[in-house]
Formats: sequence, C-alpha cells, structure tokens
Amino acid sequence: PVPPGVQRITYGADPLQFGELRVPSTPGPHPVAVVVHGGCWLAKLGNLAPKAVALDNMRPLAAALTDAGIATWNIEYRRLGNEGGGWPGTFRDVGNAADFLRTLAPERRLDLTRVIAIGHSAGGHLAMWLAARPKLTNTSDLYVSNPLRLAGVVDLDGPADLKATIPLQQPVCGGPVVTELLGGSPEERPDRYRDGSPIERLPLGVPQAF
Repeated sequence: PVPPGVQRITYGADPLQFGELRVPSTPGPHPVAVVVHGGCWLAKLGNLAPKAVALDNMRPLAAALTDAGIATWNIEYRRLGNEGGGWPGTFRDVGNAADFLRTLAPERRLDLTRVIAIGHSAGGHLAMWLAARPKLTNTSDLYVSNPLRLAGVVDLDGPADLKATIPLQQPVCGGPVVTELLGGSPEERPDRYRDGSPIERLPLGVPQAF
C-alpha cells in the first residue's frame, strides 16, 4: 500500500511529462531523490500490465524514502511506443524532469545540493545518465548549458554500457530496444552511444551505488 500525500506536477506539455512529488513532514530543507522507473525503455513490455513499466512501479519505494526523510520526485517520461519517445525525447524528458526541481525547490524547501537519482533497470541506466549529463559537450543532441548536478546515483540493475547490453536486449526485453532507443547500431550511431551510455563519460565525479 502506498500512503497518500503525493502531488502530481507537470514538467512539460506532453501528457507523459509529469512526476509525483512527496515531501517529508519535517521542516526541511529536504534532500531529494529523483526516482526513475524502468521497463526496457518501453511503453508496453510483453504481457505485463502498463503500470508495471510506469512510475506506478516505483511508488512504494518513493513512499518509503519519503518516510525516511527524503523528498522524492518520481518521474514519468516518454518511451519507445510513445510519440516522441526514443532518441532524443526519452533522455530529454528525464533531464528536463530533473532540472524542474529548481522550480519546485523554493516553495517545497528542497535542498538542491543534496539531490541523488535512483532508478531500476532501464531507469537505472537513465539515473546514471543523469549523473553523467554534465559531461556532455555542446555538440550533443542532449546538451543543456546548466544541468542540475547530482550528489550521487543509485543504479538498481540498470545497464551503464549500452553497447554491452545489445546481446541481452532480445532475451531480456523481447526486442531490439537499445538499437531502437538510439536509432541504430554502435557503428551507425557512434555519437549517440557515446552520449547515451554513462560508461562513456567516466569518471562521473559523484558517488555511485549498484
């Protein structure tokens, strides 16, 4: 059971550009966890219910973290199968959602010096990518001039190396999800694998837990 007390807030114009904010009852300022769900970067995964690959899946974790004194921003984003999902939309949504904490922080007393990202499966990859994002160059499709910097990242079973994940995409996800996410193979899209794989941006400069 997930306790009440969540605020659903949009960070963009698309119906999938929203998050659920939970804030502890203590005065703050509060540390924050950006919570990123997984699901093979897909809007629909096999015979699983849609909620299994949406932010619904991470609500119990978000609620538990908030009970422990950490504000949580459990984000939704466009995925493969959604209009605008894939490259670059999936990445941009996750980045924009994280940056939107700057808008939320003053009224909700959020401490932007103590923000981590935590994600599961494909969400673990995207959480790691958020930590790597400040190292993107201004030639990247995903570059923004002032991304929110994280204080740490927790990757729960997510792939930090998209090239190495290609042999697993069919048995684990039932389709070529990595090549569809990035729009081609490493040989066809070397720049996208470089910008989309956290391992390509090491050292990230923040603590990482797996």
